[in-house]
Amino acid sequence: MKRFSVLILILISLAMPAAAKPAVGYSITPVGEMGANGSFGALNLAFMVSMESSVHAGDIELSVNLSPYGRVFQGADLRISTPLFAVTDHPFNTLFPNTMMWAPKLSVGALFRMPDDWNVTIGLSPFAFHDTNYVFEFFSPYILYSITHDKWGWGMYVVRFSYFFGEGGR
Repeated sequence: MKRFSVLILILISLAMPAAAKPAVGYSITPVGEMGANGSFGALNLAFMVSMESSVHAGDIELSVNLSPYGRVFQGADLRISTPLFAVTDHPFNTLFPNTMMWAPKLSVGALFRMPDDWNVTIGLSPFAFHDTNYVFEFFSPYILYSITHDKWGWGMYVVRFSYFFGEGGR
């Protein structure tokens, strides 16, 4: 737990200098993965802090994974993400009624899965779009490495909607 707290403080301190328009938000989404302990599925409840809400650079996410089967608490995740680029004139504009910014995201993080499985992750959200207060992500895969079991795995968010309170905007 001490390592986890130190990791949170380091990630927040690295992202703070870019904090021009911070915002907080939440996300509720299903997640599925194939890890060291086999397949895993849960409902991911996330609390997010966006250090630069206009482009969502340096977003920090702390989430818990809950399941209706067996034990309710299945684990926790800590991730930091940033867009690779952001454009408003893109081929996906016809999919949304409002102008959306296409901003594919790269994320790195640490995951804890019950009963005792520590992982590091690298994820890519190639279809991430946002406007003033919303972020929409579709087909966002990630790879994970189990430190505890020395094995590789993978996971995916099929559809993820996030809402941010605060200033937002571009």
